[in-house]
Amino acid sequence: MEFLALFLAALAFLLAVPVPRLLHQASFRVRSPWTAMLLWQSIALAGGLSLVGAPMIYGLAPFGDSLLEAVVTVLRLLTQEDFAALEDLDVHPTHIFALCLGVLIGGHLLLTLARTYIRVLNARRRHRQLVGLLSTPLAQEQDPETAHLVDTHIIEHDAPLAYCLPGRTNASSVTVLSRGLLVQLSEAELAAVVAHEKTHLAQRHHLLTMAFEAWYRALPWLPTTRYGREAVLELTEMLADDGALAESSREDLLRSIATTGSGEDQPSPDAAAPQAQGGLITGARLQRLLLPPAPLTRTASLGIASSALALLAIPTGLILIS
Repeated sequence: MEFLALFLAALAFLLAVPVPRLLHQASFRVRSPWTAMLLWQSIALAGGLSLVGAPMIYGLAPFGDSLLEAVVTVLRLLTQEDFAALEDLDVHPTHIFALCLGVLIGGHLLLTLARTYIRVLNARRRHRQLVGLLSTPLAQEQDPETAHLVDTHIIEHDAPLAYCLPGRTNASSVTVLSRGLLVQLSEAELAAVVAHEKTHLAQRHHLLTMAFEAWYRALPWLPTTRYGREAVLELTEMLADDGALAESSREDLLRSIATTGSGEDQPSPDAAAPQAQGGLITGARLQRLLLPPAPLTRTASLGIASSALALLAIPTGLILIS
């Protein structure tokens, strides 16, 4: 078990420092955002598992030859309050410290995720109430050219603004547009904006950004949490762009992004903030819209996806069979 703990510690270091720095600038992300997203999710899960598992498994090593046996032994000794047996098992203070460290890190990650989830739900509930009070469903507008845009609300604001407000289900989610945006965009450009926002909602991007925001809040000093949060924000925008391009022209999408991106209301990286269409206009995102890159080959996509699955499956399998 000590060898497994050493392996997990090495894996945790690799996934915390060098790998995120390399992946953050990987060129394939603009050719296939979904494979890059899958890889980032695997890095987050495998990194968190290794970070928690390494000290816990090292701490449990003296208590049994397998993980299950060690956990059962620890629970039995705690129940019986038989602390004298620790000397017979050759348990050193370093094992106790490592075990407590693993429990502390794991608890910290879970509590931060729960706290972030509750905070986001409360913020979105308040935002939804404000939207209900201050907006008008676009379907109620008398303009027949925009009456087909259902589940879309407009707010009386001069700045060009568009964002999606996720609900518990897609049916309860809405897209919010400002009056200034309706005035400045053509019908085709408006359709591109709505398609972009609805892609965010359909693919549940807010769940991904919330998870990585919680990961960053729990361990902000790790390069992987900072790079991971930035990467997921960029990749969700790229995926939403692809969803919009399935229904609108590239020119209409670019003009709509230029309009919403120039407004005074800029999106926040906070997970509680709405997912805004004009936000996070990175150089890579803009370049793939202006000069579309060649799609990643099927072989390369499968290779990256397989690597992501293996990255998560290998440490998980080793822990389960140890």
